[in-house]
Amino acid sequence: MRQKSLPILLTAVLLATGVSACGKDSTSDTDTGLEISPIEDAGTNADKPQDTSQSEDTSDDTENTESDTDVTSDLSDANAPQTYENPVTVTFEKTIDEVKGDDGTVIFTNSVQMPVVHIDGGEDIAEKINADLREYYAAFSIDNTETADIAKEDYASSLGEDGWDFIGYSTDISVTVTRADENVVSFQITVYDFTGGAHGNYGSGGRNYSAKTGELLSIDEIAGDYSAFHATVLDYMINLAETPAYKDKLFGPPSKNDLNSALFDGNNWVFTRSGISFLVAPYLLGPYASGEISFRLPYEKAYDLGLKEDYRYNGNFVDERYYIYKYDPETFAPVVDDTPDCYFDLDGDGTEEGLAFYGQVVDPETGVASYAFYIDGKDYGDVINDELQNIKDNGYMENTYALYHADAPDGGVPAVAVLFMELEEGEDDEGNPASSPCSFIFGYTEEKGLYYMYWEEGFVTLPKQP
Repeated sequence: MRQKSLPILLTAVLLATGVSACGKDSTSDTDTGLEISPIEDAGTNADKPQDTSQSEDTSDDTENTESDTDVTSDLSDANAPQTYENPVTVTFEKTIDEVKGDDGTVIFTNSVQMPVVHIDGGEDIAEKINADLREYYAAFSIDNTETADIAKEDYASSLGEDGWDFIGYSTDISVTVTRADENVVSFQITVYDFTGGAHGNYGSGGRNYSAKTGELLSIDEIAGDYSAFHATVLDYMINLAETPAYKDKLFGPPSKNDLNSALFDGNNWVFTRSGISFLVAPYLLGPYASGEISFRLPYEKAYDLGLKEDYRYNGNFVDERYYIYKYDPETFAPVVDDTPDCYFDLDGDGTEEGLAFYGQVVDPETGVASYAFYIDGKDYGDVINDELQNIKDNGYMENTYALYHADAPDGGVPAVAVLFMELEEGEDDEGNPASSPCSFIFGYTEEKGLYYMYWEEGFVTLPKQP
């Protein structure tokens, strides 16, 4: 163990967008009372208000109790939490335009999702935010005539003698609420384009607003001394790029100039429930297979660097991270060991446990996939594998997880949550696979080790999405 350097209890959440079934028994003989606001399933009505409130999470270490949540049917009101009334809600407006060929085949689809902010008692502030969003969207989402014309030409060519299977071109603008509270409203807006080839291309930008004034925030105004803030954050990110979780996602160690350009030349940053995330598009610092890479500055560090009081976050803390992927440079065989990737106090005893989490470790002889999760040198991957057998049939978590800070009452033990996405049979109203995100909750103490507690609907790491 390493001595804890900051007086904050941290628990672990393993964040993922892999697939798994949510139908596992939601109680066990070690269930506790951790309260997490349920998040609505994807595919709900786009005009339905998005509840972005964040409840106070609680837990205790009493065995043989039921989960104190509003998700399962066998609830206990013994430790009902105080509900935080968030003044900010978000709805979404979505438009879909199609261009068809002469034979009626859809050859180009333009899909745009735009958020609309509502603030109780602050209607003028909300309108200021919404006006800026409308102007921002108008700049890149109105005229796709050129792309539609290219789609028509390529579709016609595909019908010729040397034709090919044409896949309809598309542009999709989607948005995720990364934070919404009395201080800040932040959106990650992602633009995806497909115009043929092996895959489309995409990238994200951020729109961050003061919930008190409605002003659009720029990165150079969120700290008292921005020059010092910028320099220190850049040094922090250079060191972050050298950690095992990032090394295999990048082309190689980025130069200071390249990293500075990728992180600070643009509006590709957002406030989240983790900290300040800088979003790096595929190909910029890493291959397409690495996806969009997030370099995150934790709030604890941001506070030390002078993040202004107006933008501080008062909810439950989430530390998003990447799995560790290490390979022998000569044999390319995976290397899995207990070398910590990070340190956090999982059980609230004042010392930090060393953590190393490996996703989808495959046995080369049997082809069986599993997880390796080291806590202070001991592998608890079997606990995850044994409790969640259905993962093996339905798929594995992808490449991120998170460390979660829950406010455990009366010295109760915090929890570890493993997050999955269940892909159900059928489609939503827009023709997409119906999905139901779930959080599988685990606890940890030095005496018990890692143990399963219960499951909860929704992702605990984000405000509720539509």
